[in-house]
This record gives sequence, structure tokens and C-alpha cells, in this order.
Amino acid sequence: MMHLLFSPFYEATITMTPDGGLLLASARERMLAWGIVFCVLAAVSLALWLFRIARPWMIAVFFSTLLIPAVVMPSLRHERIHVLPDRITISSGFWIAPSRDVIDLSGLLHIRERDTQFELAGYAVEPNAVWQVARRDGSRDTLLLNDFFTAHRMVVAQYLRDRGRTVESL
Repeated sequence: MMHLLFSPFYEATITMTPDGGLLLASARERMLAWGIVFCVLAAVSLALWLFRIARPWMIAVFFSTLLIPAVVMPSLRHERIHVLPDRITISSGFWIAPSRDVIDLSGLLHIRERDTQFELAGYAVEPNAVWQVARRDGSRDTLLLNDFFTAHRMVVAQYLRDRGRTVESL
């Protein structure tokens, strides 16, 4: 049930690129979900302000909801993951300060996912996933995946498996 409620916040379009890569990008449904959150929060705070309920707080809530269309929604348009057999490129971050991380997969021995799931009030909670990357030269990296990558990590893992890479879940 909770998955159905929150899945629009992680919707992605998945396409194959001409270079044989996999591209995961934020979908329109994701923008729509955040737009609905903005409209509901703004309407509720405005209504409570008009009914003189917690007026100073409602002004603060209303102006803080403006961060959704000003910062969150434009940032979602730039969020994407481009996977090739030899590298993963993650574009994310705020629209005013975008970040681009490149994970080099050359000389990859294996990728293992560390289990980060825990239980809270009887519900399974899964924070951002952690991938441990081991290379043939003995070097190791620990990658904390962002929420978008965490939601679609199985698609990325299957793409890498199909190209002969070892990706294991613990």
C-alpha cells in the first residue's frame, strides 16, 4: 500500500541510448506528484490562515511550500542516470548547483549491495542503498546511492548483469 502512495515520486522513463547504454530519467509523473503536494500544502496553509488558525505558522508554511516549484521541481528535470558497461554517470543536485558523478567500472571485480533495511513501527524502512564496488587491482569504493538511484538500482543491476558484470544483493 505504501509503495503505491510513494511510487509516483520515483517514476522514471527508461530508454536505450544509441551508444548501447541505459538512460533513466525523471518522468512527468514525478513532476506531477510534487505539483500536487505543492497545491495541497499551499491550499491547506492558505485556508487555515483565512480561518485565523495558527496564522504566523501558516504564513511560514505557505512560503516554505514555494520551495517546491522554485527548487525541487526544476531539480527533478535534471536528475538522470546513464549506464554504460564501463561507467555510470549520475546527474542530480539542485538546478542552481547540479552535480555529475561518474563511477568508473573498468577493472570491476564485483558490486555488492549492503543491506540497509530496518524495521520501524512494524514497517520495513529502506533508506538509500549502499553499493560496495571492488576492482581487480584491489581498490574498493563505497557508494551511497541517492533516492532516485536507490529506487531504480535493480534496473541498473540487471543491465550490468546482462553485460557480464557481477552485481550481488546481500
